[in-house]
Amino acid sequence: MRLTRLVAALVAAVAIAGCGKDNVTDPTFPPLAGVRFVNSVNDTSALDFRAIDQIQFSPVANALAFRGATEFQPTEAKARHFRVFVTSQDPAITSHPIVDTTVTFAANTNYTMMLTGGARGTVQFVVITETAPTPAANQIAVRTANNSAVAIDNYLVDSVSTAVSGTPAMANVAAGALSGYVAIASGKIAARVTPAGSAAVSASQQGPRAPATLPGERPAAGVDAQGTAFTVVYFPAGVAGSPTAPAAGTNRCGGAAPLATCNPTVVWFVDRLPTP
Repeated sequence: MRLTRLVAALVAAVAIAGCGKDNVTDPTFPPLAGVRFVNSVNDTSALDFRAIDQIQFSPVANALAFRGATEFQPTEAKARHFRVFVTSQDPAITSHPIVDTTVTFAANTNYTMMLTGGARGTVQFVVITETAPTPAANQIAVRTANNSAVAIDNYLVDSVSTAVSGTPAMANVAAGALSGYVAIASGKIAARVTPAGSAAVSASQQGPRAPATLPGERPAAGVDAQGTAFTVVYFPAGVAGSPTAPAAGTNRCGGAAPLATCNPTVVWFVDRLPTP
């Protein structure tokens, strides 16, 4: 939906610019997809993501930190060439991409390009074709992406202090796997993740509530906004001794002000906006 609005705005802008001129401008756009980057590399500093084959309609992310993501960006739908670099101003570092690959996109389709693995080992994109459902009235849709090395359960409860019990909303999601969507009544919702079959909570995060909108605006995404679809991503802790889990310094793990990435966490990402 965001992609559609952007294209419409661009078309309108070109049409206005052409008013009052003798020559008629007929703007055309190539077939477009939507592409979102997610950084799940847990042993290095921020990363730069680039489509290097052309300038127009090419997604980009600068200094995207571990656990960070972009919104869906309009991307020309065809085979596209991507590279990922460690964020730096040192040519000795930026001249060596950690990923160099080509991905083909179909028009009118959203994709998530989730970068996984470790810079000290193998790094690769997991490309997810987005097929978020349209939730029924008074419901939202939620799925789980497990970026850790162990299977997990995800409980959808009222708050991060609600005890987990019974059957998880998404059970035994394998390492590196993506669950299907489940429907749940919109309202106050938190995700609490445990190792599969355990009641010991590894990470929790309250789902984001929809911000207020002005009259005439389309509804904003939120766990309390019917029609929204989310992916709840479970990220592991940073690798000990790496930039995401330093062993020394002010933000060292176990110190007075440790980085948030010293521990596992849960992040809610919007897959589908509510229908007006």
